[in-house]
Amino acid sequence: MDVNGISKSVTNSGSVQLGESNGLQQRDFLQMLLAEVNNQDPLEPKSSTDFVAQLAQITSVENLESLNQTMTGAVNSMQYSQAMQATGLVGKTVTVPTSVIEVEEGKSVSGEVAVPSNADQLRVIVSDANGQIVGEVDLGKASKGLVNFDTSSLDLDAGVYSISAIASNGDEQLKVPVAISSEVESVVIPGGGSEVEVNIAGIGAMPLSQIARIGG
Repeated sequence: MDVNGISKSVTNSGSVQLGESNGLQQRDFLQMLLAEVNNQDPLEPKSSTDFVAQLAQITSVENLESLNQTMTGAVNSMQYSQAMQATGLVGKTVTVPTSVIEVEEGKSVSGEVAVPSNADQLRVIVSDANGQIVGEVDLGKASKGLVNFDTSSLDLDAGVYSISAIASNGDEQLKVPVAISSEVESVVIPGGGSEVEVNIAGIGAMPLSQIARIGG
């Protein structure tokens, strides 16, 4: 049925099927009901209950659309506020859970290792883009918790490196998580309700929620 250029159809059960055209207003719906009454089978007239149910359907749809618009506005506002707060991180050092970083000439890599239990020896291993080990930092004995590291003793060339850590107790060796510290260069607002991201030097874009620590 096409009423005032709005394409909709009414099923045999009396329910309304919403098409691809713009939102159906209550006025348009009432016109559809009137047309349905005028064209119904006089031997099998529609129940007034059916009409009330259809009217309730369109009212529910309108309420949902209004709620959706309200929620979209709230999300956009929250995202903007979050982005404004994130701009305060530009120029600051943050630590994020990643193992790969691009190092500039004359720079080193710093970060932290999450040690699950006391270890007799903790080593940070640095590998190049080809997976070849180029050096390691021996941190000695380590207690459970976060242990800081720095690769300045390795004098790394410019390039992309992978950082890993091994905790040892006797013959037992365990690979443990690492996080790398670097400076925030800019803030990214992806839009569409997605989380605000920060561009971190040598690492790239990371969600704001992934920042484990702020400050060196």
